[in-house]
Amino acid sequence: MQKCSLCGGRVVNGRCEECGMPIPPEHTYTLRGESAHYHRVNGEDVLHRVRPTGSRPKVDGYDEEERTAHVHESGTDRHNAPRPAVRTARVEHHIEAPSRRRRSANVAWLIIVVALFLILPMLQVLLQREIFSSVSEPVPEFSEEQAIEADSNAYDDLRGTVPAAGADWDGSLTAGLYTVGQDLPEGTYTIQCAESNTSIDLHIVSDEHGVEIYEDLSSNGYDASDSERDDVSLPTGTVLFLSGNGTLYFHSSNAQVDALPTETAPNPLVSDAAYTLSDSDDSLYLLVGEDIEPGVYDVTCTAGTGYFSFVLPMENTRTMYCSAWLYGDPDYVDTLRHIALTEDTEVTLSNYSDMDFTVTLTPSETVYVHE
Repeated sequence: MQKCSLCGGRVVNGRCEECGMPIPPEHTYTLRGESAHYHRVNGEDVLHRVRPTGSRPKVDGYDEEERTAHVHESGTDRHNAPRPAVRTARVEHHIEAPSRRRRSANVAWLIIVVALFLILPMLQVLLQREIFSSVSEPVPEFSEEQAIEADSNAYDDLRGTVPAAGADWDGSLTAGLYTVGQDLPEGTYTIQCAESNTSIDLHIVSDEHGVEIYEDLSSNGYDASDSERDDVSLPTGTVLFLSGNGTLYFHSSNAQVDALPTETAPNPLVSDAAYTLSDSDDSLYLLVGEDIEPGVYDVTCTAGTGYFSFVLPMENTRTMYCSAWLYGDPDYVDTLRHIALTEDTEVTLSNYSDMDFTVTLTPSETVYVHE
C-alpha cells in the first residue's frame, strides 16, 4: 500500500486521505531476467524481486553444490532471499517514520503556540507605549514660580515704554474689553482683586510692542492682596480683556491722565440683539456687518451657560482672541462691558449645557468721540 511522503497517511486514488496531497503512482521495474511480486509483511506490501538461479552471484567459500544444499525446503536460497535484518529495517522505516514526523510536527506547533502566548502580550504593551508616546507627547510642568517668572520676562518688554512722571490714578474694572489711553490712562500699575471671592482672567496685548500676557488673578479663599501684580507697565494702545467674576483694582502713580479723552457721545446703536441656542445646537456663528451691526456692546447671558468668543483685529496684522464663559439665570447674569465689534468680525456662541443658551447684545451707554 502506497504511503504519503509528507504525513505517512494512506494514499487512495492518487491522493492522501489525511493531508490531501496528490501522490503520483509508484513505478515498479524489474531488471532483465528478474521476476517481481508483492507479499505482505507486518501489514505492509513489500516488493520482492527474484533472480534466475543461473545468474545468482557466487559467494566466497561455497561452490554450486554447497549452495544447493543450503536451499530451504520452501525452495528459496537463503543467500539470495532478502535478509531479515535488512527487510525488517526497511519495514520499520516505512511504518515508524511518519509517526515520528507527526510527533515532531506536533511538538513544533506546540512550541510556536506557547511562544506566541508569551510574545504577544509584550508586543501589545510595546505597541501601546509607542502609540501613546507618538499621540500625546509629555507636556512639561511649570511651577508657579516659573510661570510668574515667564510673565515677568514679558512685562520686561513693556518697561521703559511709559513716562516716569505722572499723576495718581485709581480705578476698578469688571469683565469686559478695555483700551489703555481710552478707558484707563497710560501708566505703571499695581493690579489686584478688589475683594475676596474674585476670579478674573486678564488677557493683555500690546500690538505695538509685540507682547501678549495671560494672568489668572484669584482671591478665592485668600486675601485679595495675595493676587497682587506689581510694576505692570501699560502703554497707550494696550488692550485688556477681562473675563470671570468680580472686579480688578488698578492703581498707578505715574498715570498720564492728561492724555485721556474727555469727550464722549451717546452710542449711535439703539436696539438690542438677542441670540438663543437650543440644547441641541452646539455653536452659532455670526458675522458683524451682516448678522450684527458694528458697534460697542454690553454682552449679557440671560439664560444657560456657554462661551462667547470673537477675534479682535490689530493694526500690525496680529489678532487677539477673546473668549469668556458666561452664565445666566433669573437671579444672576454675567456681563461683558464695552465689547467693540468691527465689521467682518466673526462672533461665536457655543452652548455647553442641556438647556437654552441666550445672549443679549445691548449698545453700551457711551462711546468715545474719536471712535
